[in-house]
Amino acid sequence: MFHFLQRSFAALVGTATIVGAASPLHAQFHRYEAEAPGGTRSGTVVSSAVPGYSGTGYVTDFTNAADYVQLQVDVPDGLYEMWVGYRSQFGEKGYTYRVDGETGSGMFTQSNVFTTDRAGLFNVRGGTNTLAVQHNWGYYDVDYFEFRPFTPPTLSPISPTLVDEQANARTRLLMNYLTDMYGEKTLSGQQHSTSQNLAFPGQSYLNKSGGLVPAIRGSDLMEYSPSRIARGANPRNESEQSIQWAQQTGGIVTMAWHWNAPANLINTTDHEWWRGFYTHATTFNLPRALANPAGSDYQLILRDIDAIAVELQKFQTAGVPVIWRPLHEAQGGWFWWGAHGPDTFKQLWNLTYDRLTNEHGLHNLIWEFTSAAHADHLDWYPGDDVVDMVGMDIYTDPSSSMSGEWYDVLEHYNGRKMIALSETGTLPSPELMEQWGIDWSYFAPWNGTFVDAFSPAQLQATLGHEDVITLDELPTMPWSILAPSTGDFDGDGVVDGGDLLAWQQQRGQTGDHDADGNGDGVVDAEDLALWRAQYGQRAAAAPGAAVPEPATAAFALLAGLALMVAPARRRPQSR
Repeated sequence: MFHFLQRSFAALVGTATIVGAASPLHAQFHRYEAEAPGGTRSGTVVSSAVPGYSGTGYVTDFTNAADYVQLQVDVPDGLYEMWVGYRSQFGEKGYTYRVDGETGSGMFTQSNVFTTDRAGLFNVRGGTNTLAVQHNWGYYDVDYFEFRPFTPPTLSPISPTLVDEQANARTRLLMNYLTDMYGEKTLSGQQHSTSQNLAFPGQSYLNKSGGLVPAIRGSDLMEYSPSRIARGANPRNESEQSIQWAQQTGGIVTMAWHWNAPANLINTTDHEWWRGFYTHATTFNLPRALANPAGSDYQLILRDIDAIAVELQKFQTAGVPVIWRPLHEAQGGWFWWGAHGPDTFKQLWNLTYDRLTNEHGLHNLIWEFTSAAHADHLDWYPGDDVVDMVGMDIYTDPSSSMSGEWYDVLEHYNGRKMIALSETGTLPSPELMEQWGIDWSYFAPWNGTFVDAFSPAQLQATLGHEDVITLDELPTMPWSILAPSTGDFDGDGVVDGGDLLAWQQQRGQTGDHDADGNGDGVVDAEDLALWRAQYGQRAAAAPGAAVPEPATAAFALLAGLALMVAPARRRPQSR
């Protein structure tokens, strides 16, 4: 997080007394001109200087924070998309909208001519409706509001196949679980206050949640950045604490990395070294570094990735998979890894993926790309071959359903990638999610003042909803200290011949391996015995369930392997 648009919606003063009429543009569309007589404006004016507008003109001069235009209209009852006609000649601009009691924010893409942006989805019910747009970034023109009838599309299933073909069994199991839940239930999460030696979640959170604990702990490897370590940063064992939490609770971990630039930190007032993940706090030239693999700056990039690989290896050694969310919010440009456009960003993403996966052999990662609902978001997408799921970081008004952002991205990733609310400043409403067919894989509010602002009623209503999964509702994950030993080495849900082959391939190896079913750090005869005892069972079969005899081929292989692991006997000497 660390950067988000200012999205507060100042109180709108004054109310129009004349109800606007819809333009008969389309039999089902309801358009309301921003310049309509009777509308309320503060700091803005009606103009017709630029051609191409609808109606008799447009509203302009959104230059100050309190500037707005507001209409009172009568939209027929129904479910709608609201589209805003606009022109944004000075570049991409954020705007704030309001429909009755719901406030949200959107982004106008740069356009020298009048065009449209989908603001969001709304359930319009009865009477006079209030429509408004307020400054936010400002410096744009507003032409009209248009309501188009909407029917939520069907969410398509997602393949659990990971982009890393060598992903280990526990990571595959987690991906299977996430895809199974996708569209059925949403996992609750919370971003932790990183490297501060604080309990997760804190007592204040538990007091407000009524003891309910989120299923996902979000953390950050920021303090492990070499340029921070060199200046005295102390990670305070954030990796180890995250691992310990996962093992003790069976919860799920997601990790981000606010990557302090490898070099060239400005380190002046308001540009301190510890702000080094911000574009404004470093002069590190990423395109030049990537263009010269033999150069010192490129080697510094590798040094930093290697340092983070050490931390991620700790998770792999402990058998804990990670929803890995590097290089987030690149499209905003406020972080140095996104400051040079999508091509440079994708080059860095691919380098990071290759270095961690192929050079360091990290096969416990679910790769999550953080997208934004901007018009150019597909330009930033690294590709289906290096992305497992898509996250969105949304900071908006608590009343917003976030439906506009959801559908802007869903139309491109439906059936391809899961979508998560990877960061948010507000709690998503399960009721609004159900109404609009919004199916986040998980949500993870930011820490500090954001989570502190949640009331007990809000937190308990969200975490306690039947469609939201909390920690106590997770299945027993294999990295939990409470997990039983299993012979399902390949994580496909059944103990069968495939697991025996996995044991054969890994026999004698030490460390974290799929075929180390009893978790003692070595693949040996004890794991084979575990497989034999559970053969034919589903992975979740109850203890004592009947175990069918192995199939002939598997039994023959078992017999041969038994001879391989049997202790050697001395040949008796003749007397």
